[in-house]
Amino acid sequence: MAHLFISYSRADREAIEKLAATLEAAGHSVWWDRHIRGGASFAKDIEAQLVKADAIIVAWSPDANQSDWVKDEAVFARDKGRLIPICLSDCEAPLGFRQYQVIDFQKWKGDQAAAEVQSVLNAVAELTGGAAPVFETATPKSLIAKFKTEPAYMAGAAAALALAAMIYVFVIHPAFEPNGELIFTEVRGPLPAPAEISIAVLPFVDMSPEGNQEYFADGLSEELLNVLVHVDGLKVASRTSSFALKNEALSVGDIAERLKVNHVLEGSVRKMGATVKITAQLIDARDDRHLWSETYDRQLSDLFRIQEEIATAVVVELRNQLGMKESAAVNIKTATRNMSAYDTYLKARKLFAARGKANVKESLRLFEQAVDMDPAFAKGWEGLAAVYGVASSYSILDRDYSALALAANKKALELDPDLSMPYAVIGLTYRTHYPTPWVESFDNLNKAVERDPKNASAWQWLGMNYISVGAAEDAINAFNACLDVDEARHLCRRYRSAANLFLGNNDTAMADASANAEVNYFGGFDAYIPIFLERGDRIMAFAASRMVNWRAGFPHKDYISALEDPVNQPPDRLEIFTAWGGETNVDVADKTNLMLALRAYDKINVDTFDNDYEDLWLPQFAHYRHSAQFKQLAEDLGLTAYWRARGFPPQCHAVSETDFECS
Repeated sequence: MAHLFISYSRADREAIEKLAATLEAAGHSVWWDRHIRGGASFAKDIEAQLVKADAIIVAWSPDANQSDWVKDEAVFARDKGRLIPICLSDCEAPLGFRQYQVIDFQKWKGDQAAAEVQSVLNAVAELTGGAAPVFETATPKSLIAKFKTEPAYMAGAAAALALAAMIYVFVIHPAFEPNGELIFTEVRGPLPAPAEISIAVLPFVDMSPEGNQEYFADGLSEELLNVLVHVDGLKVASRTSSFALKNEALSVGDIAERLKVNHVLEGSVRKMGATVKITAQLIDARDDRHLWSETYDRQLSDLFRIQEEIATAVVVELRNQLGMKESAAVNIKTATRNMSAYDTYLKARKLFAARGKANVKESLRLFEQAVDMDPAFAKGWEGLAAVYGVASSYSILDRDYSALALAANKKALELDPDLSMPYAVIGLTYRTHYPTPWVESFDNLNKAVERDPKNASAWQWLGMNYISVGAAEDAINAFNACLDVDEARHLCRRYRSAANLFLGNNDTAMADASANAEVNYFGGFDAYIPIFLERGDRIMAFAASRMVNWRAGFPHKDYISALEDPVNQPPDRLEIFTAWGGETNVDVADKTNLMLALRAYDKINVDTFDNDYEDLWLPQFAHYRHSAQFKQLAEDLGLTAYWRARGFPPQCHAVSETDFECS
């Protein structure tokens, strides 16, 4: 039998589901897109199925006539000579397809033996050279005949009558008015507004002829997400979460359930030279109902206006459908009028988001190229500053990237003082200086979150600052804000866990560790080894040590022993680790957590400190905080100066103008 492809609009899904089942019952294999999702694989799957199909059934309707996807598939079917057009409603096909005879399904109720179904089967047979199967029309029995020949039918009929009565009482006929008049209501129309209105913006699909514009489609999706996240009363799934589902074969309902949202915005992008065609559609994921769709066929230079129109349409539709409260009008600034610079910027941003040394280096080159093309491109300078700010973390050390980051941020703010990220990057960059100017770092990060409370990176770095200075409660508040914006940000969950460890909230800390482990993130797991030991789980303690200290030959037994009984250690314990370091080319003095476990405090100084400030405040290292070495390190790291300017954390206090104590 034949392999059939059905092209349709989402609004017609119910009818298509019945048709597909009918054609399968006739012996054909049928592909119709039950798993609509974002991502490059979506377009590839469709193309593969189109090529494979023996016949392509295109279901015209008002929604389908406006769908670029349906029309593109119809063009393919027409050009390959495999087109079987049917009509679900309003039977005028779009221009280019009106010369084809259309099979009318407007009155079809799902009957397999209906004439319109037989017409489709005949058309398939004509295309494929096979024989058309015929469904037999069964002569319906009368009610009396059914009662006589099928005794069970009587019981079923009675149950049906009882059900009908309940429906009448509780749905159709809910109440009597005092005067005895019956009030009839109908249950139909959209679902009631959810308690929380939420949306996920899926990565738009690249439908460009060469298939090489994924970065552009991703950039458009991300810009829309960034706009919607600032709409009052609308919760938006983070980029991290929605883009993680990019190539998964999930239905809209599955995506919504995974991301905990009730609406989905998806679409496609076709970029050709100086023109761009963007299709967007908004879906109520609770019942897979198509709320709004639009196609924008414009010049590329009109891109920012298109973004504004899409975001505005989404907000208006949600407000009209669900009564979402009024918010400020959507307004998107024109980032640059040099579209080549913007295109280069989007390429750079995608690479930077992917991370990895090679990607970061290439994104740095492209960001520099973008601002060369348009020196007034504020967001280009902002992106360049962000790459400069992390370059040294990826062992890119050929220039003074700290100074370059500060200069690029200054340029970005001169061009657009309302930007948030430059302040955040300045605050982060100050952390690489010793002694760290913590006051200036905090002030810039606070400016960042004041300008954009949805800047998850700024909240993360602010929380890390609070971790560094020992302010656990403030750190938890910052990480909570970070995770409210980006629930999938592993670092915010990791550091929130560390802050809870400081406070002795071990169960809360372990819950965050477990959530990270479920998504294969194990950063900072050395902090939990003492917890496992405290709970008597030495096997898990060794497993965590093996995960963190992964180089071959690490003396795990000696490390665990040092944490279990730090006082009664043999005098040569440090030498054991030093010897291991010599064999593996590791300077053990640079591993602050190891030196703390071994109580080798004299090895910890501003030159060897590994910048993991959370190690300084863990309960198992309280002894170190009473040492002269800790006081010296705090002075060299700029912590003491910050405390005297802004106040000591709860566990520390000044004992004189030049001395302090920490518990």
